[in-house]
Amino acid sequence: MCRAFLTTLKGAARIWFSRLTLSSINTFKELSAQFTVHFIGGHRYKKSTACLMSIRQRKDETLRSYISCFNKEALLIDEADDKILVAAFTNGLRKGKFLFSLYKNNPKTMSEVLYKATKYMNTKDGLLAREEKPKKRERQEDTWQDQRWKKARTGDQRDERCSRTPGGRFTSFTPLTAPIDQVLMQIKDEEA
Repeated sequence: MCRAFLTTLKGAARIWFSRLTLSSINTFKELSAQFTVHFIGGHRYKKSTACLMSIRQRKDETLRSYISCFNKEALLIDEADDKILVAAFTNGLRKGKFLFSLYKNNPKTMSEVLYKATKYMNTKDGLLAREEKPKKRERQEDTWQDQRWKKARTGDQRDERCSRTPGGRFTSFTPLTAPIDQVLMQIKDEEA
């Protein structure tokens, strides 16, 4: 199995393994530890808090996606101070109502900032839901009523639906508010 192990490696891991001195590793546990130190622990790039200052909210970016991006970068920093996180976060925000409220209330910790951001986003979502456009059918009814109102104001009483004669065998219609005996008489006359 040890001889077949080399065939499972690719790229940099294969080169590293082939450069090991003969008999320098006695057990698989030692091999695992060396591999971990060399590839995972030894060459891990650690970011400083200064890189957070370069994160900016784009013009078309929502607050929610900016927070997500900022948090991903903040997790890569070891032992980040809360004051620095708050400063970097507010530094990257676009000008607007939320930034104004942060400056006004001056939160001390990042958890306070995220709590205020969540409240702000939920409020904004609630207001947007209230301004939601009416359903398609409601819009069509509103448009039809507006057209009737315009015709009534201009004196044009003709209804477009009644101006043309329908094709087929029916040429006259009984109103829906007519009594049943008149409806039956109309049917009898048409059959005759």
